[in-house]
Amino acid sequence: MSILDINFVEYRPEYGLETVKMWRQSFQRAMNLEEQNHIDELTDQLDYFSSISPASIQIAIDCRSSAVAGLMVLVSGKLDHLYVNVGYQGIGLGSKFLTEAKLRSPQGIELYTFQKNIRAQSFYKHHGFREVERGYADFESNPWASSKEELADIKYRWVP
Repeated sequence: MSILDINFVEYRPEYGLETVKMWRQSFQRAMNLEEQNHIDELTDQLDYFSSISPASIQIAIDCRSSAVAGLMVLVSGKLDHLYVNVGYQGIGLGSKFLTEAKLRSPQGIELYTFQKNIRAQSFYKHHGFREVERGYADFESNPWASSKEELADIKYRWVP
């Protein structure tokens, strides 16, 4: 598999369910959570995509299989989500997404990642992001968390 087999496109609703499932699997693995797909959570995440401009959502599609290989949500210099399908990690998709994000946000980018996600921290640091703050995400938007420690997060910033 090669990044040459991947096409980067603007999000469309027909990619919705597969995009949400990929997002959840990638997140659950990164956070060492049991993999699950409850219908109410899937519906909430599909609703999230319909609530923001499709121009803010870029997905990576495998040209050979039409599988969703990755997702990036960038809104006004804030990188809300960057996930790569677990089967496509390590071929440069995340780096390609970040290159595009930097082009779209020449003033800089901010993002959050959980302290528990060591791999993401290394990835962002490698790409020039610097830690600017530590804190805690809220329980309301993170129903998977059972303790405050699981919500410890890091704010990163990239400035050209």
